Amino acid sequence: MNNFTLTIKTKVLKAIEDYSMLQGVKKVVVGFSGGADSVCLIHILNSLKNDFNFEIIGAHVNHGIRGDEALRDAEFSRDFCKKLGIEFKLLDTDCVKKAKETGESVEECGRRIRYDFFYSLANYDERIATAHNSNDNAETVLFNIARGSTIKGGGGIPPVRGIIIRPLIYCTREEIEGYCHENNLQFVTDSTNLCDDYTRNKIRHKVLPVLQEINPEAVSNFARFSSNAREVTEYIQSEALEVIKKTHNGDGTYNVKKLLGYKPVVVREAFVLLFVGWSDKTLERKKIDELYDLLTKSGRIQVYGNIFAEVVKGSFRFFVNETTEKPDSVCVENFPFEFQFGEYIINISDIHQSSEKINKKVLDNLIDCDKIVGNVFLRTRAEGDKISLPKRKVTKTLKKLFSELNIPVEKRDLLPVLCDDRGVLWVYSVGVDARCSVDGNSSNIIFVRGENNDW
Repeated sequence: MNNFTLTIKTKVLKAIEDYSMLQGVKKVVVGFSGGADSVCLIHILNSLKNDFNFEIIGAHVNHGIRGDEALRDAEFSRDFCKKLGIEFKLLDTDCVKKAKETGESVEECGRRIRYDFFYSLANYDERIATAHNSNDNAETVLFNIARGSTIKGGGGIPPVRGIIIRPLIYCTREEIEGYCHENNLQFVTDSTNLCDDYTRNKIRHKVLPVLQEINPEAVSNFARFSSNAREVTEYIQSEALEVIKKTHNGDGTYNVKKLLGYKPVVVREAFVLLFVGWSDKTLERKKIDELYDLLTKSGRIQVYGNIFAEVVKGSFRFFVNETTEKPDSVCVENFPFEFQFGEYIINISDIHQSSEKINKKVLDNLIDCDKIVGNVFLRTRAEGDKISLPKRKVTKTLKKLFSELNIPVEKRDLLPVLCDDRGVLWVYSVGVDARCSVDGNSSNIIFVRGENNDW
């Protein structure tokens, strides 16, 4: 005959010892839904509180989803805590409404609200206990793998994360329900856990049972796999931190040649660690592979939203591409001319003298008006735009030239380009086209100057 009470107590004490969950802790906030898992958790912690010298608070959230059933659960949780002499805290909210406001799924919103509530009740030197068990961990690992996670996702639910502890992480759902029955503990059942409307429920009701049919030890094996995955992840992360330090150029970019000198698995983890500074989103394996491929191809890719990555001139970096609208094309009818073109101020002034008397430093921005063909207008670059640089005596597309000059990717489609009916006359930060550059015979000359405080 099973002794579930002894099994649960033994496993909980082992988890507490293995991960130093309650060392010096005076208060534990227990996420208490009233379900079997949280009933088992709060009951076993209550039996241990005198041994470890801590007090307990039961924290319950009514998500505003299940109507009368949710009210029943809240009342049950209140009464349960009262019988045990445990302080009880309740939060009433409307997750459906708030999820619509934030754009989150109802699941995501509910989780965020729960943890915000728990954190509001616990100080940094106290603990938040949740009732996640080894079945939950197995479901999480399967979910992570299915959505394209790295080895880190194989770590499943960490036994400790910050001030959050999971004392039941070694316990199976069968053992938890057995504990409740042996101790005559009533619990409530959330009806949303019985349907397959939510992703995790499909894994719980359909996928995991099949795996347990194949191998009854499947849940325990997932737990061992997760422990191993966490150890491997910790090692790879320590190596990745060294890679980040040794390949940093000191200007927010990283040396591609040096990055490619390390094991791909470590470089991929370096991308994950670097991305933490740019977004609260987690990089999926597919995107990480794209970042690694970028090291050998150069160019840029969109990582998430307005966050991009690029490799230019042997350097890798993440950057935010601000969504700035391209300014409209402007016809330049008369000189002198001054105009706010996007984030740039373009000034065109007359110079009534021969090129021989002009300072050589400004020659790259001088245009011989007699060589202009037709209308003059100011715009951004267009497909196929080319420029012939007088000093280089070579013709290049603006696309290729901008790349060679290491002009930031996010700026390339916004740079002012002065044109006539024949083509490019002048480009900001580049200079004048050879076709219209001044020479010893030039007398009708204009000086084009662009200003930008940010770049």
